[in-house]
Amino acid sequence: MIRKLFLAFSFVCILISCSTAPITGRSQLILLTEYQELNLGSSAFSQVMKESKVSTNKVYLDAVKKVGFRIAPVTNKNYQWEFTVLQSDQINAWCLPGGKIAFYEGILDIMENEAQIAAVMGHEIAHATARHGGERMSLGILAQVGAIAVQIAMKDKDPAVQYAVLQAYIPTVLVGAILPFSRAHEHEADEIGLIYMAKAGYNPEEAVRFWEIMYEKNKGQKRPPAWLSTHPPTQKRIDEIKKLLPEAMEIYNLSEKAELKVLH
Repeated sequence: MIRKLFLAFSFVCILISCSTAPITGRSQLILLTEYQELNLGSSAFSQVMKESKVSTNKVYLDAVKKVGFRIAPVTNKNYQWEFTVLQSDQINAWCLPGGKIAFYEGILDIMENEAQIAAVMGHEIAHATARHGGERMSLGILAQVGAIAVQIAMKDKDPAVQYAVLQAYIPTVLVGAILPFSRAHEHEADEIGLIYMAKAGYNPEEAVRFWEIMYEKNKGQKRPPAWLSTHPPTQKRIDEIKKLLPEAMEIYNLSEKAELKVLH
């Protein structure tokens, strides 16, 4: 019975999940419609903006919006793009489904020029266009279905055994599927983002320079083992980006170069 239900559910998933990532062409399992993702992203962004303070640094705000609105058109995605800078010394940036992107002042503090903004912007925009948010939510749904199936299968067992099996299932799914899936998203966003920044006229070599800055900034800080991290180690990231540079540089050399400004 459980097997039949799972097969039926899997068949439905296949029917409603036809999607392909841009640039890489990777097939995706996404159980949400793009419309649903856009609504979720818009609602979450509105909530974040109510709880956060927008930066008063006009140089940062102008640069982020300039770079964002230069890269967005090359994606061919008709999203309601929004780009902002938030007050915080966090060295981070993030993206919500539908193209809602924020940089923290802290990450801009360590950047040297707009091309380095483009490296991070391209990466964050890639998360949106590749629908990584919807893909992760879909994996979470499948994990929940799996947990329910385990509970049903163990319903006649001793409660202590049921608890032990479920507790073993959760970290197995987390480490074996969800975290590697996140790392795969990070690598794909780097690859797609590099192409986006090149098409928009920003030198892809600045992506390497930015991550070298990050490497120096994070040197000596403790990190979890790579297999327990959602992001690849910085040095590995640099090495992978260098492998992608030849194709990106060809595109950049044929593009209309962006006018660059230094940040500091």
